[in-house]
Amino acid sequence: MKKYFISTVALMLFFKAVVAQTVDTLTVNKLNEVVVTAQYVPQSEKNAVYKVQVINSEVIKSKSANNLRELLQQELNIDLSQNSVFGSSIDIQGISKENIKILIDGVPVIGRLNGVIDLNQINLNSIEKVEIIEGPVSIFYGTDAMGGIINLITKKQVNKKVEGAISTYYESIDALNLNGDFGYKFGTNTMRLNTGFYHFNGLSTNDSPRNLNWEERKQYFSDFMFNKKLKELNLRLNTRYSDEELISIGEPDRRGNILDKNYFTKRVDNSLNLNGKAFNDKFIDVILAYNYYQRYHDTYVVDEVANTSTLSETDTKADNIVKYNFGNFKAQLGTNATTKKLNYAVGTDIVIEATEGSRILNKKQTITTAALFSSLNWKLSPNFELQPGARYTWNSSYGSLLSPALNSKLKINENSYLRLSYARGYRAPSLKELFLDFNISAGPVTYVISGNENLDVEKSHSFNLQYSYSKVFKDGSYFSIEPSVFYNNISNLIALSEMVNFKRNYININKFKSVGGKFNVAYNPNELVYLKAGFSLIGRYNEFNKDFNTDEFLYTPEVSSSVSYKFKNTSLKLNAYYKYSGKQTGFYLDQNTNSLVKTTREDFNNLDASASASLFKKAVDVSLGVKNIFDVKDVETVNEVGQAHSRDLQLWGRSFFTKITINI
Repeated sequence: MKKYFISTVALMLFFKAVVAQTVDTLTVNKLNEVVVTAQYVPQSEKNAVYKVQVINSEVIKSKSANNLRELLQQELNIDLSQNSVFGSSIDIQGISKENIKILIDGVPVIGRLNGVIDLNQINLNSIEKVEIIEGPVSIFYGTDAMGGIINLITKKQVNKKVEGAISTYYESIDALNLNGDFGYKFGTNTMRLNTGFYHFNGLSTNDSPRNLNWEERKQYFSDFMFNKKLKELNLRLNTRYSDEELISIGEPDRRGNILDKNYFTKRVDNSLNLNGKAFNDKFIDVILAYNYYQRYHDTYVVDEVANTSTLSETDTKADNIVKYNFGNFKAQLGTNATTKKLNYAVGTDIVIEATEGSRILNKKQTITTAALFSSLNWKLSPNFELQPGARYTWNSSYGSLLSPALNSKLKINENSYLRLSYARGYRAPSLKELFLDFNISAGPVTYVISGNENLDVEKSHSFNLQYSYSKVFKDGSYFSIEPSVFYNNISNLIALSEMVNFKRNYININKFKSVGGKFNVAYNPNELVYLKAGFSLIGRYNEFNKDFNTDEFLYTPEVSSSVSYKFKNTSLKLNAYYKYSGKQTGFYLDQNTNSLVKTTREDFNNLDASASASLFKKAVDVSLGVKNIFDVKDVETVNEVGQAHSRDLQLWGRSFFTKITINI
């Protein structure tokens, strides 16, 4: 690890030397980056009580990221894994699955498989920026946001009466992305339409003659936005549609039988949002949303000798289709006047979730959640803010829950801030964890995976401490440093049990803890160069039960860095993004030996680089690059408690890409 860290620092110093004699005036937008996630009103990141990490449009563009998985590959404290069936999942501060909430313009993304939202299915072509908060944000976003939230903010601005762009992206792994983005402005109203197609032909990084461990994907997506200006209010309608086919090629089982499966996923997300200034100094944000999700698969019985493929009569669409419906009404009223000592936010959040399918107990189940939340920002002095808050939640399956939180921010001077937060979190089990009823036959054996209506609520204590220093110097250069530490303690963590007598069900694991921190440094010597480097260390602890106890935290280090260099008086820009992911160790319970078995994911490096330029008076944008320069493949691991045979992958090897955008 040391050699990669040293090489990264050396690369940063080299770029500094190259441009040291061309120092120009720096425009530091980072200090004034407006954030909306978990705020009383939209405000600058610098003034927010919560520490909000922003991945802006320039980074999304420079990475040529097609989906959320590709965008987050090199982020500190964020660990990604890839499962062939469930897709790409995320881990923040050691916490994953149901405890990480992903939103688009504040509306939750639904459709979890084994607790996972597939990041490959979240297209970025209509996304302006991504806001990330590590740690619990349960006050504003509910009890299933104990690990953190990722809020994708869509493009809303239309600068000309008519504008548009057509782009094509091709990657050497045989991946193609075609996209059209169009905007229309009339008076103070705007409309945007984004539509596209993505196809990844799949590939194999192992010696299996048949199995593609990276499955073929075909995706269609379309987003529509209409925004109407009502004096100081905005009324916005958003409709998002996506359709994916994932083709999974099977391998012969021990009897020589081969099954191929085509998975079909459809999402339709609709939201109506009213926000802006009201009642003189107030800010309102009202969301009415309805989301629909369905997934099913077609199974084909393959005869390699006859070279035929026949639709299965025992595993049909009617038997495996699952549907989710999500309705949400959320309203928040807040104030944030700098001249007032007291500001507040109050709101309500009502969610109705329903699922149906043959794999759900009694074929259909519904959960209703209603919440009231309130937060008070108290400026005890010009330099110190205290922000207590609480969320009262009623759940139709578990009754009432109260989630308190306390955030504080100390302004040490004009350049330095210290943030400390505590949150008490709860998470009621999901529909699937409660009501799953899945049976599958393999020869004479029937395997059963079921929900558990006797599950306890997950409970957590979380602490986060973060210091930030940033300054613009007289020569126009910019420097920032951000160390932070965290501690999470979750009891009654929900996971799948080991298989006993061919049966598995969801259970409560006694305790899970994570502890760690990260250290980020950023430097702009001038407007041509941006340098960033960071280090993080995350420790994980699982107490499975009184008989199987690990008495130590298992630590995983990470190192990341990025370099951006723009050639003076040109549009040519070079970017590089690097991350070292350290060895990750875990345990699972071996049912045969009734003992804990240690598992390891080996360490690996991931480096991407790209070059971009605008041509013909910005009529054409061109990007060229290479991903995974070190040609890392797979990095398989056996990782989940109760899932001894669940493998995760990381990378598929080196690839080259090009992207061309024609601006209309």
